Amino acid sequence: MLPDYYEVLGVSRNAKLTDINRAYGRWVGEFKKESTPPDPRREALLREAHETLSDEQRRDAYDREFAAERAERKGPSGAPVKAIAAVAVVGAVAVGAYFMLRSSTPAGPRERTAEELLAAMSGSVSPLHAYDISGKSTPAGMAFVIEDKVMVANCPQLQPGAQLMVNLGGSRSVAARITLSNEKLGLCKLLTDTYVGEPLRVNTTPPAAGSKIFAAGIGSKGEVELRPATVTKVVDDAAGKAVQAAVPVQAQSNGSPLLDVHGRVVAVATLQPDGKLLHRVVPAAWLAENRPQIQEAKPYQDTGTTATASGSAATEPGAAMVLGQKPSNWDEMGPDEREQWERGQAEIQRRQGAILKGMGGKK
Repeated sequence: MLPDYYEVLGVSRNAKLTDINRAYGRWVGEFKKESTPPDPRREALLREAHETLSDEQRRDAYDREFAAERAERKGPSGAPVKAIAAVAVVGAVAVGAYFMLRSSTPAGPRERTAEELLAAMSGSVSPLHAYDISGKSTPAGMAFVIEDKVMVANCPQLQPGAQLMVNLGGSRSVAARITLSNEKLGLCKLLTDTYVGEPLRVNTTPPAAGSKIFAAGIGSKGEVELRPATVTKVVDDAAGKAVQAAVPVQAQSNGSPLLDVHGRVVAVATLQPDGKLLHRVVPAAWLAENRPQIQEAKPYQDTGTTATASGSAATEPGAAMVLGQKPSNWDEMGPDEREQWERGQAEIQRRQGAILKGMGGKK
């Protein structure tokens, strides 16, 4: 039995594409709330409903198939064999048309509008804030999800171990830590404390000149928005490839992704010393490099050691923050860096204490 996708999304059967995208976006936002219990089946059904109803051909085929199935269910009990056969034929034709239309669709992802992409990437692109040892918060551009709890950002002045917050909208924020930074590329990877959004696919092959793209940015009310643009040129420099496009310069847009019409990230806005933005193509090798190990934070333990002379693996600074160990470059860190690291540890312990308190002291 076919599910009623209109009922699943909560829209009328004559709903416009904008209504469908808006309804799906609301559901995605609802599932991102901490108060909403996880429901993978419901989320999968919502995605299936949105993908079907937002595609004109798939929607038409689905409507015909659903109507045929509903007519069959409403037929009188003990109907003549010919009538039943007729309904079956109608259903078979509808199913055949549905799969024929699907097979006639060109291979690969179809082009999407800015509105569709915004609904699909809800929570995947977010503003980023950094806070210093005094607790003062300053905007640090934007970041986007590439895999579960892992984000990419532009970190021109931040070092591994720096404490960051990902703003998910309203008063909700999630802590994040830098685990990998490449000064030459101007890119870094962040590890967040919890789920923040669905991963965006990254296309490491540069787009061709003339390709239509969308630039992510922050709107006047702090919301993520997409602005259309066109690739004018792809250039090479010492760090790799970069995309040139007529994208309006916007404050705190460093770290924002450029998306193609299929919703794939084709470049990242990186802030240059002269204050201009360079849209860097993400190298495939860097993307696969040093994937953070997601694990629970542990209370601080002074091991009294860093890297060993015997050549044993040194603890990477960002991972040391999670594990509660001194980083391997502890002796090279200045007083301010050490104090910042200690404050990060204190914050981790404070949060763990709050969690244990909420669990009634049970570990």
